Amino acid sequence: MVQEEVLSRMSDAEVSAYVVWESVLRADGRIPARRATSLVADPRATHYWTDGLRVGARFQSPIGLESEPAWDVYLVYPPGVEWTGESPPQPSFFMHQLRGRLPDSLVLDGAVLREKLREAARPRGVTAGR
Repeated sequence: MVQEEVLSRMSDAEVSAYVVWESVLRADGRIPARRATSLVADPRATHYWTDGLRVGARFQSPIGLESEPAWDVYLVYPPGVEWTGESPPQPSFFMHQLRGRLPDSLVLDGAVLREKLREAARPRGVTAGR
């Protein structure tokens, strides 16, 4: 979904993707994660594996997730944002696949995510013509 609806429809300069694979489900592990990288095979995607839920736990608060670590989430940051402290920066936008645990209005929609990524990449004060 994200590969076809978002990354393949955006120019190289518009986006970089960082994909974090963690052991959320019982079947998750380093080898299944390595195989799953084919789901996001775009050359702009950098994949990371971490055993446990440390990264997902850090992103709970910035997106308002209370019951579990963040996983199956898509976070948007404008260029230049850096994670410098204990907590990750607040994303400018996010979507998810965690129905019932986060707002239904933010359930993953490739077209919406693609537009939000484009908006985040635009220099401030520049609008897109239609």
